Amino acid sequence: MTPVPDDKPRVKVLYCILDSRFGGPHRLAQTTARQLRDYSVETCFLLGQKSRDLWQPEGFEVFARRHIQCFTRRHPLWNFLAFCFFLPANLLRIRRIIRSHDIDIVHVDGITNFVPAVAAALTRTPIVWHYNDHLPSLLRRLLLRQVKALASTVIVQGERLREARTGFDPKLAGKTVVLYPGIDLREFDPDRYDPQARARLRAHWGVPGDVPLIGMIGNMNRFKGHAYFIRAAQRIKEQVKTARFVVVGRKLDTDSDYWEQMQQLTAQCGLKEDLIFAGFQEDIAGLLSAWDVFVLSSVLESCPNVVLEAMAMRVPIVATDVGAVSELVLDGRTGFVVPPRDAEALAQAVLAYLAMPKEQVRNMTDTARKRIEDMFGVDIMARQQYQVYERVAQRRMARAGARKG
Repeated sequence: MTPVPDDKPRVKVLYCILDSRFGGPHRLAQTTARQLRDYSVETCFLLGQKSRDLWQPEGFEVFARRHIQCFTRRHPLWNFLAFCFFLPANLLRIRRIIRSHDIDIVHVDGITNFVPAVAAALTRTPIVWHYNDHLPSLLRRLLLRQVKALASTVIVQGERLREARTGFDPKLAGKTVVLYPGIDLREFDPDRYDPQARARLRAHWGVPGDVPLIGMIGNMNRFKGHAYFIRAAQRIKEQVKTARFVVVGRKLDTDSDYWEQMQQLTAQCGLKEDLIFAGFQEDIAGLLSAWDVFVLSSVLESCPNVVLEAMAMRVPIVATDVGAVSELVLDGRTGFVVPPRDAEALAQAVLAYLAMPKEQVRNMTDTARKRIEDMFGVDIMARQQYQVYERVAQRRMARAGARKG
């Protein structure tokens, strides 16, 4: 990466994420923010604090505000009343953060995360809006009016997403750019993990080294399709008796019923001794290094970063055809892409890997790693994101000059 010359002005970005609990968006934002420092871009984070868990990225300033989420599945009426009551104070506080920290750009993650965007508009600070939500059509139409009116640039994470989410509106489409996630290839490097490290990781779960281990990663969110993974595991187990399975992801207080349903389904499928619910895990690269197949069973996604992480770690991939997945995984070349909501298709793709000659599997995973290196490295993504910020900042300076003139 070529650093920005010293005479380039420093850009300060307030990156706003609606959830304070660490997850994929946080990991991606932090990795990119570190890389953006080579371009004289400094980032601080604003989080919507939903629980006691508060993400604290090392080396970055973090602010948290409660009750900035308007729409929730849990206690929606009470939440809406609290949102309205605290809205004036939250707008005032966020405006102060923008002004006191000389923020140049407010980068908003999610179109439901509109409070920081309104605060930015009140200070005439440009808004880069990341559209990665899955919303009912009426709510989506209402929020997109706001996005179209306030955003300088709208980011989506795939060509299919651009067509589906903003392509129908010429003005909105004109503001939209495609920016894929990026992977830190130093962190997600399979050569960091030798056979002994793999064996230690598997031993932690009581899984022998010669037993097929199939895993998925995703918080206990209904969009992640855990039920399809569990039903697929049942089918796989019928063919490969020794197979074991891991689900990585935290139980969410906002949907505890779903957790209980998945426990019941696991028991019904006869998998209580073979499927491990590992909860939240920090070392995703280490987990992936110990697996024989990674499965994305989601029914809704934008551009799941974990797919790229698995590709980088040379782990065989089976992923549902949702969001931009087919733009990441080349079906039959770097992994298998199957229809969503189809446990049988998931199972058959995993079984195909387990029956495949090792050299053929290695060729696919090597091709996947090369694809990440060529197209999805965090240095590539950070450069593209800097270019977005630079264009936004230049337009702001031009408007300021026109007002003075």
